[in-house]
Amino acid sequence: MTIHGPQLTPAIKELQRNIEALTNQQFINVFQDRLLIKLPLQSVSRFYTANKRLYCETTTGTYLVHSHLHTLMDQLPPHQFLRISSSEIVRIACVKNFTLTKWGSFQVNLTTGTTTYASRRYTQQIRKAAQL
Repeated sequence: MTIHGPQLTPAIKELQRNIEALTNQQFINVFQDRLLIKLPLQSVSRFYTANKRLYCETTTGTYLVHSHLHTLMDQLPPHQFLRISSSEIVRIACVKNFTLTKWGSFQVNLTTGTTTYASRRYTQQIRKAAQL
């Protein structure tokens, strides 16, 4: 596919990334009740750690991931996923909005209805991603 335009604008770059994501769909191996499932990354809303385990949340359920969060972050497409704390990664397309709390951190509201909080350590990256 070829995209023609007067110049390479941020909108054209975003269109290019979206087309690449659709054509080069990536998968992640997850587990549910000891059953291995090949899950498309586009269906993931967030990854989070709880009880020393890594979980993957989608609209259809929660799955166990046999990996570490820092290793997973290196494998995920950086333009699609954002690390918001030392224990959580969210898919940018699933972020409904950010709300600044009175403590200086961000409340992250996802399109799935889940509300989570970002740590102040990652505030700079969140501001950059949200272009605030």
